[in-house]
Amino acid sequence: MEARGLWLSISGCLFMAALGFGFAHWTGSAAIFLDGVFSLVSFVMSLIMLIVSKLIRRSADRRFPFGYASFEPAFNVLQSMVIVGVMLMALSSAVAALYQGGRTLDAGRATIYAAIASTGCLAVYLVLRRIAKQTGSSLIEVDSFAWMMDGVLSGVVLIAFTLVWQFGDALGDWLPFVDSWMVIAMVILMLPVPIRILYRNLLEVLLAAPPIGVQRTIRRAFRDAMHDIPGRDWSLSITKTGRSIYLHARILIDEDRYAASIEQADVWRELITERMAEFVAEQEFDVVFTTDATYIG
Repeated sequence: MEARGLWLSISGCLFMAALGFGFAHWTGSAAIFLDGVFSLVSFVMSLIMLIVSKLIRRSADRRFPFGYASFEPAFNVLQSMVIVGVMLMALSSAVAALYQGGRTLDAGRATIYAAIASTGCLAVYLVLRRIAKQTGSSLIEVDSFAWMMDGVLSGVVLIAFTLVWQFGDALGDWLPFVDSWMVIAMVILMLPVPIRILYRNLLEVLLAAPPIGVQRTIRRAFRDAMHDIPGRDWSLSITKTGRSIYLHARILIDEDRYAASIEQADVWRELITERMAEFVAEQEFDVVFTTDATYIG
């Protein structure tokens, strides 16, 4: 299901890139050219995403003893950085065009492009959103959000080009600057999205703790899982990488159980792991029993 969604995104990006570059050449619009560049970047990144989606399913091995889950946020960081770079280049080009007298464009043809683009992007978004809910894939979730943003912005461009097409004469000498200002507005509106994705996924690459809401849910579940385990204190370290959560629990056992056997400790560990199965797989959950209180802090 996830692979089908990725192939849909790849095909859609290739089509939208060809459509964007064709209409950009036909109309002379930098805003449409920017849309085409975004689609081309998305096409290349979607191809890489297809490889990443296969990698993260691999089991741990000697080269990556903790598995391949970190490839997912690492890819999202790369994708966000590329998008931010493209947007900043488009912004500098638009500002330069303002100082050079603006650009002329064919608003009628540009309106046709925006109508096709907005409809196509929103259709792909609806399909990917459904796949993301069914699979729980953050790759598809991020990709579907990008398609939604592209569709909404294409809709805004459609409205703007329609107004220019119908009332362009009223703009007079301002008409050549409309396209550049549209590019600037698109960049300002879109820039916070890849920056937010970049920040969130960079934290995961750096093994930071997940959002506080996730931590509270897991700690509450762990506290419940400990209800009949002879531990007088415990601490829990939590990290999230892609769709995998890693827990490291340190349990200070009761003094009267200091002589417990290793077999008994294994029973307790298996019991806790079974109770926490909703959040982590066994290889993502380490449980350490200790008699040293300083190890808990």
